[in-house]
Amino acid sequence: MPIYGITHESGTLRKVLVHRPGKELELANSKPVEHNFEEPVDVERFRRDHIAMTDALAGAGVEVIYVRELVEDDPRLSSQIGECPNLVFTRDSSFVTDAGAVLMRMGLPSRRRETPIIEAAHAAMGVPVGLALGKPETFEGGGFALLEGKVAVAGLCQRTTQGALDSLGEFLLREGVAETFIELRVPPDDIHIDGDFIELPGKLALVHTETLEYAPSVFRSRGETWEGSFVGWLDEEGWDILEITDRERMDMAANFLTVDSDLAIHYEGNPRVMAEVRARGIEVIQIPGEEMMKGNGGIHCMTCPVLRV
Repeated sequence: MPIYGITHESGTLRKVLVHRPGKELELANSKPVEHNFEEPVDVERFRRDHIAMTDALAGAGVEVIYVRELVEDDPRLSSQIGECPNLVFTRDSSFVTDAGAVLMRMGLPSRRRETPIIEAAHAAMGVPVGLALGKPETFEGGGFALLEGKVAVAGLCQRTTQGALDSLGEFLLREGVAETFIELRVPPDDIHIDGDFIELPGKLALVHTETLEYAPSVFRSRGETWEGSFVGWLDEEGWDILEITDRERMDMAANFLTVDSDLAIHYEGNPRVMAEVRARGIEVIQIPGEEMMKGNGGIHCMTCPVLRV
């Protein structure tokens, strides 16, 4: 079995990189706006709920790999973790493809100190860096998804520059990771597309239509560029489209993590969406999320898949 590689979001999850938060959350409590927290959190409860997530992953047979353990032999990086209260959202600082990891330059300035830590973590796992974004470009992994059929989707939003998407699209198309690269032009105040769209097994797409149809999407292949409707494209390609409401979007209804073809993990709540997903044969493990949601992130945000098969 390979040690890394992702072809699409609904493949069977074998390895995932997470960061179990520690005292660095107290920094977020002292400066919540700077670190994009809605309000101060109960640190112990946050940690307890995060453990419930990792226990659910391990119980499903996923190898859970911890950032802190990967860099513990480097005193400088270990110390730097204490300055990174958003490091728990490991999806944002990098994502893994069959052509290696893509390292972000984060849109939120306070998060840019995370990148050296995550770069070292990938090196410790044996995952090469395929692309590293540099100044002045910014992009975060919550704005990206690899879909079934060699399709990559990225959001042009508040924390994304056009140059970052151009570089990313070039890399993915050149390396054969994707044959189609879709740029979603979402409202300016949107942060990440994983609050608006997610792929689940069986070509099930959860979508917040109003956000995704804010402006025409840009489609690119190696030889063509065209504009169109992303939701319309999903329909034409035979996706099962499950629309979420404004309220469900605010409650992170789209922020699933697929574990296997019949299993996903999510926060508690959103009963209508959970019922719709279960009706399609996908069981959902739900864990407490009230405290972790104060950091404006869901289960998808807190997990960086390293290997899916």
